[in-house]
Amino acid sequence: MKEIHPIDYVSTRIVCERLMIQPSTLRKYASLLDEKAEKDLYFARDESNNRLYTKEDIATLQLLVDLKNKPGYTLDIAVNEILGFRHNSDTTNAIATETDANDFSAKLRLIVAQQNKYLDDYQEALQKKDVQIERLEKLVDSLVKHNIDIISDSNKISEESKTPLEEPKELEKKSFFKRIFGKFFYIP
Repeated sequence: MKEIHPIDYVSTRIVCERLMIQPSTLRKYASLLDEKAEKDLYFARDESNNRLYTKEDIATLQLLVDLKNKPGYTLDIAVNEILGFRHNSDTTNAIATETDANDFSAKLRLIVAQQNKYLDDYQEALQKKDVQIERLEKLVDSLVKHNIDIISDSNKISEESKTPLEEPKELEKKSFFKRIFGKFFYIP
């Protein structure tokens, strides 16, 4: 059993907050570590038989949580690895390590191949966009030229149509009767 130094220990509540787990989960993990520990109990206890956690214990529990969340790890395997046990023989572990390395290499090659395909597709899309941009630039140039031609033609037409206007004649003001009867009779 570890020696108890009140300053070095942390409460269960603080450990749960740091690991972001529930107290029941912490008890479960601590019980597994206590059960599989080679000598006595893994965690120190106080007079009331409550577990006391050190900073090293918190780091160990964090490692347990991280290992348990890794693919291919169970809680038992994680506990055994933390305590230095091997869940299989050394030969099996060497083969598993080599297989893991091969799997990693294969996955890495797959990722690189996917990225290369993505880059090729992206390059192809960029080339299509370049062609489209060139086509649109040519279209814009032809439209601008056409508009310039239309403007010059309209300027020529407006210049040709400008003829001096005759000055308007002053209209005599005629009375109503002169306007009506003047058409039929001559009224001076």
